[in-house]
Amino acid sequence: MGRSGRGLNRMRLALDRVVPFPRDSVFAWWTDFREDDHQHPNSPARSGNEIWLRDRATRPAPVTIDEHVTLDPPNGYAVAARYPGADVRYAYRFNPHDNGTLVTVDIDVQPRRLGRILVPLTATWWRRYAARDFDYHLEEMNRELESRT
Repeated sequence: MGRSGRGLNRMRLALDRVVPFPRDSVFAWWTDFREDDHQHPNSPARSGNEIWLRDRATRPAPVTIDEHVTLDPPNGYAVAARYPGADVRYAYRFNPHDNGTLVTVDIDVQPRRLGRILVPLTATWWRRYAARDFDYHLEEMNRELESRT
């Protein structure tokens, strides 16, 4: 890439796991934003297949994040979020797989300002955190969906 800064220190990550549930159930669980911690006024706001959320992250430091979600039922959804030091886009995809669903998340982090220094320095930590967070949510989904059967 040139010196324009576009793509500079960009971090990309892809994770996938197979779960033993049908795609429609997986999509419904991942897109049930009522259960999440969106306790801010007008969040979530919805118009058709678009949702605007105000989320709260606690790691590595407490921060409020505005997120724009675009649903693609039942295939998945995409999120564009603006963090203090980076613009983050991620997409969850749900594909039928044998007797279950392949859940894939693709994450693209474009650092801004101080993030151009911090994101590369903390990339290993972010990769571990993303994998742990993904697995945590999959375990929660497994527990909740299994309890319904």
